[in-house]
Amino acid sequence: MIQKWLEAFHTVATSGGFTRAAEILHVGQPTISTHVKSLEEYFQVELFYRKGRSIELTPTGAKLVTITRGLYGHQDEALKLLHAARNLESGQLLINAVGPFDVMEVLDVFRSRYPSISTNVTIGFEEEILHGLETFKYDIGVLGRKPSNPGFHFEFYNRHDVLVIAHVDHPLSRRKKLTLKDLRGCEMILRPTFSTTRMAFDRAISESGVEVNTVMEINSREAAREAVLRGFGVGIVSESEHAPAPGIKVLPLRHKGMCTRAYIVCLKERRNRHLIDAFFETARNIDPGSKGVNALKN
Repeated sequence: MIQKWLEAFHTVATSGGFTRAAEILHVGQPTISTHVKSLEEYFQVELFYRKGRSIELTPTGAKLVTITRGLYGHQDEALKLLHAARNLESGQLLINAVGPFDVMEVLDVFRSRYPSISTNVTIGFEEEILHGLETFKYDIGVLGRKPSNPGFHFEFYNRHDVLVIAHVDHPLSRRKKLTLKDLRGCEMILRPTFSTTRMAFDRAISESGVEVNTVMEINSREAAREAVLRGFGVGIVSESEHAPAPGIKVLPLRHKGMCTRAYIVCLKERRNRHLIDAFFETARNIDPGSKGVNALKN
């Protein structure tokens, strides 16, 4: 009970009156008066000089309020922080994505809406992302496929064609049209088998009955592009990750279904957290026509 008495005293002392203190603490004025009076009577002290409707701290009251400021003085600061977080005027969003394109596309809009929100972005692998979400290291993940664990919430964001790229001097670069069958026996620079880009490619050539000659497997997009530039073979890349470069040509190949997808993921139990919800809402409302040239419904 003494805790409530002290809180009532502090609020009266810092707000300038019993009426205002009652408004702040959301109780009736008689309750505030009773709490302060109980504190004074219990310790046989006078904390306020009461002059009609005005009050003034006694010397004991003045000393006491310097102590109660340490107990309650940070309340306003705490409330300001909480109100700012509720209004998305402060906070931090921790994101891990398998690639930069989709997450930066969403962040471009998100940051324009919520400029005071700090964002920390990591580019990583799927296993790392899912573990980070489970351990609260990250708030949001951007993956190339749906998570199988039912503990995750996911929403489809976009799809991107898988492109074939080659050095400009490669014989295939002279073709006006290219089919998967043209890659039969071709020396290929491929991503690891766990890559969603590689999985889309492997699925397509398997369906077409095509066998290629994998001369190099590289887990880095930049290194794979460098290998193609040096003429080691023909490569594949998701449209969202392709950066045009002198010496590299995109081969005119389109195969239905040979594409990667992007999913935005979070822990299911955190889906309705205000900041996380704002990110999903932003992604959901980005004009599909602006999400590359191949944005389709899942």
